[in-house]
Amino acid sequence: MRPVSFPVAITYDDEDWVVTFASTREELRPLGEPGFIEEDSLHTAGGREFHWAFELESGLRFSLRWLEAMKYSVVVADPPDPPAVVAALRALGMNTEFVTRELPEDRHLRRRMARGCVWLFTGEGAVQVTAVFSRKALANAWLAKMRLSGELVAYPLDTSVYEAERNWGIPEVPQLGPEGIQRFVGRLAERYVYRDGKPVNSGTPSP
Repeated sequence: MRPVSFPVAITYDDEDWVVTFASTREELRPLGEPGFIEEDSLHTAGGREFHWAFELESGLRFSLRWLEAMKYSVVVADPPDPPAVVAALRALGMNTEFVTRELPEDRHLRRRMARGCVWLFTGEGAVQVTAVFSRKALANAWLAKMRLSGELVAYPLDTSVYEAERNWGIPEVPQLGPEGIQRFVGRLAERYVYRDGKPVNSGTPSP
């Protein structure tokens, strides 16, 4: 299991939560330092929000949002597998009472449905994108099967990279006009290099 850098590409929204639980900030220490802290109360339900995200070897990805004012956590996951998320949280050292929920069938993402972002793969030596995926797990499986090398990057859907990074409150993103926005490619935090179908980096932001 590894932490995922922010902005993180999770294909489900908070309304699709699979695990919730009450906790103090101290009880969340086993998760390590948060990947992102939202300080702007205009973007929260009041007070600060702390965010973590993880990816398991199995391909399960989940994000946890802790509301400081309510001392309450909400977890979304792809795939939405409550028992697997609880097992992962316990493996990280969380020892609390979890509330779980199975998503109704109509809320499960279909195989080719994209929400929130798309994953673009550019093969080594290619000058244009080679393949596009709605979910990272599908990209991982295809790249492993074909033993391909190249770069896989998450791009925000229905918005620009500039707007997505500004919305995350990344301090290095300046206020830009039209010419700056149309050239802005940002950090694109989820960026993975593959060799022979296997990722060789942790997906940290490019320098």
